[in-house]
Amino acid sequence: MQVKKFEARTMKEALEMVKTQLGPDAIILSARDNNKSFGLVGEGSVEITAAVSDETLQKKKFAESRLREQDKEKFLRSPARQQKDFIAKVVDKQVQKNQVPPPITKRRYIDIEEDERHYVNSSGKQSQQQNKFPEQRLGASAQRAINAFQQQDKRNQVPASPIQKNPAVQNPRDLNQRTVPERIARGMPSQMESEVVKTLKNEIESLKLMINKFQQMPQSFLGAHPGSDFGINYEMSFLYKKLLDAGMAPEITAEILVKAQETLPVLKLKNKPLVEAWVARYVLDSTKIVSNPSSGKIHCFVGPAGSGKTSTLIKMASNLVVREKKKVALITTDTYKVGAADQMKIYSQILNVPFSIVRHQNDWMQISKYLGNVDCVLVDCAGLAMRNSEEVFMMKNLLPPVSMDPSLHLVLSANSKDSDITDLGRRYSSLNYKDAIFTGIDESTQHGAIYNFIRRFDIPLHSFGVGTRVPEDFEYATKERLLDLIFKITRVNQQDLQNL
Repeated sequence: MQVKKFEARTMKEALEMVKTQLGPDAIILSARDNNKSFGLVGEGSVEITAAVSDETLQKKKFAESRLREQDKEKFLRSPARQQKDFIAKVVDKQVQKNQVPPPITKRRYIDIEEDERHYVNSSGKQSQQQNKFPEQRLGASAQRAINAFQQQDKRNQVPASPIQKNPAVQNPRDLNQRTVPERIARGMPSQMESEVVKTLKNEIESLKLMINKFQQMPQSFLGAHPGSDFGINYEMSFLYKKLLDAGMAPEITAEILVKAQETLPVLKLKNKPLVEAWVARYVLDSTKIVSNPSSGKIHCFVGPAGSGKTSTLIKMASNLVVREKKKVALITTDTYKVGAADQMKIYSQILNVPFSIVRHQNDWMQISKYLGNVDCVLVDCAGLAMRNSEEVFMMKNLLPPVSMDPSLHLVLSANSKDSDITDLGRRYSSLNYKDAIFTGIDESTQHGAIYNFIRRFDIPLHSFGVGTRVPEDFEYATKERLLDLIFKITRVNQQDLQNL
């Protein structure tokens, strides 16, 4: 028995809560008005105590599990009578589906015999069949077969020659007078047996031809479970599909699951939680993270336009100034985008930090004279596509010289397609970026592309941008955070808490 208390502003809201969580069959044990304040507003409230049996609650949850998300909301808003009818219909359908169908007959067809009663004809005498075979009680089909053999024997009988006096001498014509069972025993087939054998041979030839055609057909439907093309067992197909839905590439997913099949015993592959835990540990161990993200003096943020470079730079600068108490300077090389330099200047005034614009690489020699007392210099680079040599040369000409030992962070959007992220990583590889930053974590639903990127390019993760607030929505990357994004552990745990 499940007993719960519900508190709401009105009786209608409280009853809706009871119906949503306990179902339409819940029993109201008590209801009272609270004179005390409700919540932070200080209004009155209504408290209801309701109960429902475990079996009834399980039926409600089972019926809801059969609905899609959009249909589940309609179900919860529907009247109690409609909910009861729907739950009863779903449960009855499942019960009928699980019932074992009754046998057609208690005895096999081959064991069914004729009725043991004596058949009497119109003259009061027993039938010829009953008198002729009283001990065998043969069925009608068996009797018809015997009659057919006897008629065949009569047609094959030939009168004996009058000149044949010695019965010991076998006349070839006497061979036809033997019954069919005798001829079968002596290996002498009759015309009827030859036709049967011929028919069987034709059937065998047709079956051979059918099997030959079947073998020539493509057997793609065999083992068509997810991941079968990569040699993944059926027991692992659920996890293969789950990782693909999370955005991980098929080849990377297959590589991990094949290693799991080779490592784990065969019997343990059927234990889904165990297999999922092994894969989670593998992802955790193979993920590279920057050990000290704020180390180094000059940090350059490179990436395509719209990837979130400026927002990430401001968030990191705010984090360094507010939380780590470091002296920061802001520099921009983006003189191509309208208003980019003015926007960065406004941010520097808000943070009360130095600001400068670099238009040529020679400007770095002048700026370096004023950076002696600064702990970190954050550089916002222009968003170029890097599709031709001219853009590559332009970008390299605006970056700090190698002697200043800059750290290049490639900023990418987690909301982009996996193929686009891979292409950008390949195009920006000429700059020798040190690590990667992914923004828009809160906007994306498939975070497996992040793991694909660090596996393909073998670089660590620097940080994540998870929203628009400054500096709250900025966090340095961790292995546990990436694992949570891929397997959606936090979201699953929150759903479990809501179901309690």
